[in-house]
This record gives sequence, structure tokens and C-alpha cells, in this order.
Amino acid sequence: MKTVLPYGRKGSKKGGRANSNGHASRGAGSETQLAIGTFNQSAIGTALIELNGNWIRVNPALCLILGYSEQELLARTFQSITHPEDLGPELKRISQMLKGEIRFFQMEKRYLHQAGHAVPALLSVSLVCDSKDKPRFLCYQLQDISERKQEEEKLRGSEDSYRRLVELSPDAILVQRRGTIIYANAACGALLGASSAQGLLGKSVLQFVHPDDKEAVKKRIEIVREDPGAPPPPRTERRYIGLDGREVHVEVVINRITYQSEPATEAIFRDISERKHAEAQLREANQKLADRVQELDRRSREINLLSEMGSWLQSCQAVGEAYAVIGKSAEQLFPEWSGALYIISASRNSVEAVADWGTPSGSERVFVPDDCWALRRGQPHWFAVGGKTTNCHHTNLNQIVKTLCVPLMAQGEALGILSLQLPCRPGEQESVSLQSDEAEQRLAAIFAEHVGLALGNLKLRETLKNQSIRDPLTGLFNRRYMEDSLEREISRANRHKSTVAIIMMDLDHFKTFNDTFGHQAGDALLRAFGDFLIKNTRGQDIACRYGGEEFAAVMSDANLAGALKRADILREEIKQLKVHYGGQLLGMVSLSIGVALYPDHGATSAEVVRAADQALYSAKRDGRDQVRACVFGSETVQS
Repeated sequence: MKTVLPYGRKGSKKGGRANSNGHASRGAGSETQLAIGTFNQSAIGTALIELNGNWIRVNPALCLILGYSEQELLARTFQSITHPEDLGPELKRISQMLKGEIRFFQMEKRYLHQAGHAVPALLSVSLVCDSKDKPRFLCYQLQDISERKQEEEKLRGSEDSYRRLVELSPDAILVQRRGTIIYANAACGALLGASSAQGLLGKSVLQFVHPDDKEAVKKRIEIVREDPGAPPPPRTERRYIGLDGREVHVEVVINRITYQSEPATEAIFRDISERKHAEAQLREANQKLADRVQELDRRSREINLLSEMGSWLQSCQAVGEAYAVIGKSAEQLFPEWSGALYIISASRNSVEAVADWGTPSGSERVFVPDDCWALRRGQPHWFAVGGKTTNCHHTNLNQIVKTLCVPLMAQGEALGILSLQLPCRPGEQESVSLQSDEAEQRLAAIFAEHVGLALGNLKLRETLKNQSIRDPLTGLFNRRYMEDSLEREISRANRHKSTVAIIMMDLDHFKTFNDTFGHQAGDALLRAFGDFLIKNTRGQDIACRYGGEEFAAVMSDANLAGALKRADILREEIKQLKVHYGGQLLGMVSLSIGVALYPDHGATSAEVVRAADQALYSAKRDGRDQVRACVFGSETVQS
């Protein structure tokens, strides 16, 4: 750099460079005047300094920066107004200039203001030489950087405060620039599994992000970096993976900041792993609670259905009614299952379906008890296609995937089984693994228990009823039942304007028969005659043992002629009855019969029975083995 200036120190007599007014000599010409005008009007503090440090010329901007007048500055050297700590570096560089090592330098230094305080300035120094490249003086240019220094000081203070706060923060905080971590606090190091925060420096933030969340985090960083005016981003929940492989759930917010005078991105993490774990536990607990509530609702519904079934079963008068109730209840309790209720026959050599529900499964309707493992073992039997247990022989494996058979027990005796079958659904695999469906098994066991008890009670009730209305020796209805039935038939006859016949019968010479063959033989005869009456009366007729060897039959909707004809048939047929006892054939039996008709022979049941009994007495009195009917107080013989 070669610079030659046409003016020297103000007031100097050397070289005729300038006159006493500071104007250039006439020989300098208009070019010199222009240079001086630019020098004086420059907004940058400018000075020309001799090589020994004396001021040659200063402009107004420099006077304003340093607080001195032009005369005061010209009376000083630059060394006298330079901060002592900054003088050494400046002189060193000037020395380099004079040695020809450098021709220009720039540095920050502090000047001593006229008021006593330091003024930071950005100094640019160049060497001015003559035409022979010999150094003549220095050109100093100063820019006041006080405001910048203040801002930098504030920024350094802010960064120091930020660093202190960040270091003490319980939250994990890192700063990244251009995708690389340049700062991390101790909490961040611990969160991401580093032995110290220094172990994270230089690494990519995305290295620690869970693969499923990486794209979202990358997009969030780009938005924050590229759009400074965007509103503060919300906190988001992400998963990070530390250097130790541990997955942590964090709540993170990403901000744009200035760090070390450059734009950067700050990420603040809060470890919410415990909270997420607690939330997961809460969700699990809520799910369990929901499942429990659902189970309780199902159990409540099942209990209500079982209770309702029990109420209906208590109202049933016959097993047929009970079977229908059980089938309807089972269909509601096991909506996805087909099934059937099987009852063991009185002979206990067969099991028959008495009620069924759902889609037909192709199972046997009648089978022997040994075909069912539940009856063989006396406990529920669960089977699934493809499982390890053996299926019952009465089930059809082509149409089902699961079966459950539960024995029906009452007073220690098996009454039958409850059989459930889960049908194959369209597109369902033919083989399924055996699963422990405790809920279905428990419900089936409870249902079977209720059904078993109900059928046992109904059977016991029927037994007690039979004992109360039937004669234990002959199996015929007893006298009490006959009288109740006759009252009912007479009431019906009154409503329908019809008639009711009653036939009274007596085994002839039964006392002699007893004395001859013994009471056991007499009982055998009575039993045989009871079977005879059951077989030779209509289903709607009521045959009963009236007492001793006397029997009766109530015939609804029968006229007198029809009743006499039926009575005479009985009288003839009884003679064909063959009774064996003790290995021998007992003698022939005959009957004496009396017939009466309501309302012809009485207005009440007692009057009609008395009329039939009188007709019977008349038949016995006149020689037995004959039929007599009561007609308005007199008897008519019918043979």
C-alpha cells in the first residue's frame, strides 16, 4: 500500500504543506481541497499521526468521540489517551508496519475520554508513504463501538445467567446448531444416558429420537429454525432413546435462541416416564375396571335370568312346562351357543333330548349314557377341536368347534346333562386351540345346578303329588282325587250342558279269595286289576281305587247308554284276566257294577256317587257279575 497525503501537522512550517488556517497551499490545487473537505466531514473519527505518535491532524468526528477539542488533541500523543492495557498490542503492530511486515491492521482498543471513562473503538490503521515508498505518517480511523460493546456485555451477561440457570435446572436442556449438539446441561446428560454432559457434544439430536417420532421432531426443528416469527411451539410428548439403550418418555419444547452471538435451537426436555408409566397403569386399571363392570353387568344379567328361570320353574306343574322354560332361559344365557337338555329315562338305559335351542348342531337326540363323558365321570366335560381332550360320542364334530357337557344332579342322582355346542362360523378354521373359558364353564355349571335342583324338586313334587292322589298298590287315583275330579267334571258339565257318568265296581268274593290264597295274592290281584282299568278306560276318564276291593271310574261327556255299554265290556273282559302268584294261576275274577249319571241321578257329586253305590249294592244283592244303573230311584239290570 502506497499512500501520499498533501498536508502535514496543522501550523507546521515543514514542507509548506499547509498554511496557518489549515488550508492547503495554492500549489495543492482543487484536489487537495477536496481531500481536506472529505477528511473534515467524515462521520468516522480520522487522524493523521506522526511516526513518533504526535497528532498531525484530527477531524471533528474524532474530537466528538474522545471529548477533546482539536487543540487539546493536537497537544497530546495517541499513547497518552490510549488505555494502558491496549497500548502494547497497538505499538507491536505499528512496529510490524514500520518493518514492512504489514501495511494495515485493525483492532479493538479503548481510548481515555476527556471525562475520564474509557471509550471502546474499532481502530483501523494504515501506513502513509511518500513517492519513494518511505513511511511518512499513520492514518487512524476510529469507530465508536460503545453501544455494540454494551449489547455484547448484556448478551454475555445474559448467556452467563442462562448458563447458570440451565446448569441448575432439573429439566434436561440442550442447544443445537446446524443439527449438532453444542451444549447440554447435566440433567440432559443423565436423561440421555451419558456419563457426563460433555459426552453429548458433537452428536446429532435426531440420533436420540425414537424412530417412530424422528420425522415429527425433524419437522418441528425446521419450523422453529426457518420461521423466527412463528408463535411459540406447544409442548409435545416424544420418545427418546439414550446412549444406554433406555427408552424415556419426555415432554419437549423447541425454541429459537441466540447462543454465542449466533442463531441456534434450544430443546427443553422434561422426563415424564414415570407419568407415562402411571398413565399406562391407570389405563390398565381403567380397562380392568371397565372389564370388571362389564363382567358385573353380565353377571347381574345372568343372575336376573337365573332368578327369573327359577321363578318360572317353581310355577311349573309338569316337567314338560319346565323343559320349555329351561330351553328359553338357556338360549338367553348362551346366545352364541347351540345346546340341548337331555334327560335320562326311567329305565336309565337311554338319554333323550327334551329341549334344544340355537342352530342345530347335528348331535344325537337319543343315546346311551356311556356316550357322554360327563355322565361317565360325573363332572363337566370340556372339548375343543384340536385340543387334547376326547369328545363325547353324541356330538357331531363336523359342525362344532367346542362342546361342554355338564351333568344335572339332584339328591346325588344324575337326571341328565346340559350339552352346549359352539357351531362353526362361515370362514372359521375347523381346528381351534383349547382355551380355558372359565366364565362359560362357571355359568354352565351354575345353570346346570339350578336346572338339576329345579327338576329334582319338580320330580319330588310329582312323587309327593302322586302319593297324595294315587293308590300306592294299584297306581290308580285314590278316592280323594276322584271326589275332587268329580266336582270339577260336574262344574264343567254345568257350563257346557253335558253329562258325567260314574261307574262303581266291586271284585266279587274278594274276601274269600284272600282267605284262600292269602293277602299277598290278594294284593297281586288288586295290582292286576289296576293295570286292567288303566288299559281299558279312555285317556280322559278317571279310574281310581275307591276303597278295599271297590273301584270307580268317572267318565266325562258320557250318556247313560254309553256308560252301561263300557261297564258291561269291563265286566266281560275281567273274566279273561289271568293272575299268577307263587308260580300258580289264580282263579277267574268277576265284577259287580253300578252306574249313575249326572244330573239325572243326583244334583251333586255326593248324590251321584250314592246313586251309583246303591246300584252296585243292588247288583251284588241280586247275584253279582252284573251291571245295574240307577234310574230315578229304581235299578235296571244290564247284562
